[in-house]
Amino acid sequence: MLEADSAVVRPRIYSAKKSPLETIVPLKTPISAHIDVASLCNFRCSFCFQADTEGMKAVGLNRGFMPFNLFTKIVDDLKEFPQKIKKIKIGNHGEPTLHPDLPKMIAYARESKIAEIIELFTNGSKLEPTLNKGLVASGLQRVNVSLEGLSDERYKAVAGKKIKFQGIVDGVRDLYAQKTDALNIYVKIADHAHALNKESTQVFVLSDEERKYFFDTFSSICDEIFIEKVVPQWAETQSKKQNDLDSTGMYGQKIKQNKDVCPFTFMYLHFNCDGTVSPCTLDWPRKVVIGNAKNEKVKDIWFGKKMRQLQIAMLMGNRKDINFCNACSAPKVCLDEDLDPHKGMVLSKMYVTEEEMHEPNPWINGNL
Repeated sequence: MLEADSAVVRPRIYSAKKSPLETIVPLKTPISAHIDVASLCNFRCSFCFQADTEGMKAVGLNRGFMPFNLFTKIVDDLKEFPQKIKKIKIGNHGEPTLHPDLPKMIAYARESKIAEIIELFTNGSKLEPTLNKGLVASGLQRVNVSLEGLSDERYKAVAGKKIKFQGIVDGVRDLYAQKTDALNIYVKIADHAHALNKESTQVFVLSDEERKYFFDTFSSICDEIFIEKVVPQWAETQSKKQNDLDSTGMYGQKIKQNKDVCPFTFMYLHFNCDGTVSPCTLDWPRKVVIGNAKNEKVKDIWFGKKMRQLQIAMLMGNRKDINFCNACSAPKVCLDEDLDPHKGMVLSKMYVTEEEMHEPNPWINGNL
């Protein structure tokens, strides 16, 4: 394990020990629950669907803030699972620090004692002393800060936002100064980012000097630090035109070029700001919806027929025929888990019948 000053150099997916997925599925309790309290973002990063305004308009994507009572309903529902959720992850499709109730939401989730860790994903642009104080007081246990550059100019080119980069540095420094040992701060920067203009071929690759500056600037004001690679993880957006899939993934891990089964569909639940639920954090257009937490119990969604049919379709080698999933590279580039060699075993552990395997599956060929 490497160290840079006080910060450990480590990608976030290796911050906790994991059991091989094939040994623990099917899960009676999801590994984590991703709650997107704000689908709005103040950045338009070139590699993110937020920059694809035409794509969002084409699918009629409604963005906004999750009501506090919907958040509490989801948290309360999670109490019905037999074990604690490993993590509640707040933020993914938008910038959660835009939500006025964020500290109150985190505190509610923490006080419910339903998860081992409550963590936040943020671009860091809104971190300042008052918010930082609220985050620390809420009992937040991990913050993942994503940088899109190391200068005002690169932020303008990559994130489409005129900001003072020093303000982000100051915000992270203040959070680090206020935090207790119970809060872990992870800072990462995206390498190989493209200019926001999708017609541009300009690619921003961190130089040796920039890498040194990144570590020199942040390694003393965070607990973990890493340089991640920009990968095509947001299917059906302009990013698929801008990023090529090569031999390594987001964290430098070697990838398997073809993967029949998406492990995400066996691990997580993702709650959009409107209550719709997907088994995948990358389903930004909400095409792989398995339920709605507004009017369904979360446990019923997890054990529901839509989820089971989707998992069976994956294990039967039909990901290529599932709308949206067939265009997604995330299972290859964003995680290590691989259920392909274990498809038969997992089908058996799920007690999938011959009838289920041969009956028409509504997920295949875009029928659902």
